[in-house]
Amino acid sequence: MVYSLKNCRDGSKATYETTVEIKETDGRLYFKFVAKNSQYYCPYHNYNDIHSEGDACELLIGTDPERKQYYEIEISPENKLMIALMTYGGDDVDGEPQLNIDFVNESFIDSKVTLTDDGYIAELWFDKKYIRTCDDDIYFNAYRLETDGGESEKHLFALSPTMRGKFHTPEYFVYLKEYLK
Repeated sequence: MVYSLKNCRDGSKATYETTVEIKETDGRLYFKFVAKNSQYYCPYHNYNDIHSEGDACELLIGTDPERKQYYEIEISPENKLMIALMTYGGDDVDGEPQLNIDFVNESFIDSKVTLTDDGYIAELWFDKKYIRTCDDDIYFNAYRLETDGGESEKHLFALSPTMRGKFHTPEYFVYLKEYLK
């Protein structure tokens, strides 16, 4: 199924069209982002750089029933990945998520990025066994960041909008099985 991302801050229509296609085949999950209108801004160019400081598509996905531990998967328009096991410690007094980041040294994700005339297509696929931290149902959220050439967090889009300018908001994660129908 293909779903449109919305403005993460208020749930309105996204400034730039962004869709995510979600499939499961033989225990492998597949996510295909189509990101229209991008300047392909990538300030970092290596595996496990924080690509969300530029243009990127992102998944937060896990199985922890308390939603405290999950994987963050970022892909840049250059097909560079960042994969980390995140531990969410709540928000501080300023509303900033408190996160412990444990980078995954060896990628378990296959990926491909195709640049288009008006944006890019980012594809991710992996065996779902790699994101299981327990035997509970898989939850996730899908995101896109677009900086218009370098303005950090200018446009934030989400499958399930968090109603703020932050992605790490576990109460807005949704169950994957609801999107595989």
